[in-house]
Amino acid sequence: MHKIMSPMPGKITQILVRIGDSVKSDTPILVHEAMKMENTIFAGCEGIIQEIYTNEGDPVQQDQILLIVENC
Repeated sequence: MHKIMSPMPGKITQILVRIGDSVKSDTPILVHEAMKMENTIFAGCEGIIQEIYTNEGDPVQQDQILLIVENC
């Protein structure tokens, strides 16, 4: 199980995956906006999206769990 965490405070502008989707390490999964810059967050490992803990438009804190990738 691999937890994808927010790298810094900001807002989630796009969720690019759904629960059950298969991902590879280079799969973009979220777009995070912080300090007027958009950051694409990648899966970082191969697995299946198990849980998503945020919605588009939600504010997030640093190190907040955003989603979980199973079988990493």
